[in-house]
Amino acid sequence: MDILKNYQNFKIYFTFFLIWVSIQFGDLVEDYIGYVLVISIGILHGANDLLILSIRQKVKILDKKNLITYLGIVFICFLLFYIQPFFSICLFILISSYHFGEEHFSRNISVNWWFDTFFYTTYGILLFAILFTFALDNVKEIMVELTGNYFNNNEVTITLITSGVLFLLLNVFLIIKKKINLSNFLKELFYLALIAVVFNTSSLILGFAIYFILWHSIPSILGQIEFISGDFNKKNILFYLKKGAIFWGFSILGLLLLYVIFIDVKILNSLIFMILFAVTAPHIWVMNKMKN
Repeated sequence: MDILKNYQNFKIYFTFFLIWVSIQFGDLVEDYIGYVLVISIGILHGANDLLILSIRQKVKILDKKNLITYLGIVFICFLLFYIQPFFSICLFILISSYHFGEEHFSRNISVNWWFDTFFYTTYGILLFAILFTFALDNVKEIMVELTGNYFNNNEVTITLITSGVLFLLLNVFLIIKKKINLSNFLKELFYLALIAVVFNTSSLILGFAIYFILWHSIPSILGQIEFISGDFNKKNILFYLKKGAIFWGFSILGLLLLYVIFIDVKILNSLIFMILFAVTAPHIWVMNKMKN
C-alpha cells in the first residue's frame, strides 16, 4: 500500500520535528500538545470498532453476540480496575504492549500464533520499559495517585534489559529463518533509537503521545480505512471520519464532563485511566479480529 510507505517517511521527519519542539518548550506546553494529540487522533483511531466488527461479519447491524462480548469486556475492565487498580495497570501495559507490536509488525512478520504473540508483546514491553526508564519519577507519581503502588528502579531496569535481549534474540531467529533480512532489523533498531530520543527529550505525556499517535494510531487508521472501504482515497477518509464522529464527540463530552465534575485530580486521573483501560481492551480484541 503506497500510502503506508509514504507515511513511513513522513512520520520519521515529523518525529524529528516534534523532538525539536520538545527541546524548545517546557513540560506544561508539551503536555498540552500531547493531550491534544491523544484526544483528537488517539480517540478517533478506536471510534469505528463496532463498524469494523459488522463489516467483518458482512452485515449492516452488529450481531448480539459480538456486541455483548464488546460491552462485556468494557464492564470487566471497569470492575477489575475498581477491585485491583495496580493489577489493572499491569494488565493494561501487557495488552497494550501486544497491541503496539501487532500494529507495527503484523503486515511483515508471521511465523505462528505463539511466536507472533510473544514477539509483539516483547516489542511493546521494550517500548514501555524505555519510556519508564526516562520518565520514572513521573510514572511513579501517576501510579501512586492511581494505585498507591509503583514500579521501582530495579524492576524497570530488569524489564528493559530482559525485553531488549529477548527482542534481539527473536530478531536473530527471524533472520536465520529468512523471515526478515539484516537491513529490516537495523531499520527497527534505528526506529527504537529514535523513539528513545523522543522519550528522553520530551515530557512523559508528549513522549507517549508522539509514539501513540505517529507510530501507532495513524498507521492503524490507514489500515482500518482500507479494511472498511477497500481503498484509500478522499471519499473513504471522509466516510471513516463521519462514522467515527459520533463516538469521538461523545468521548470528548464525557471527558469534559468529568473535568468539570471532579475537582480532585486523583479521582479524575483514576476515572480517565479506568475509561482508557475499558476502551483499549475491546479495541485490541476488535483489531485482532480485523487482522486475522
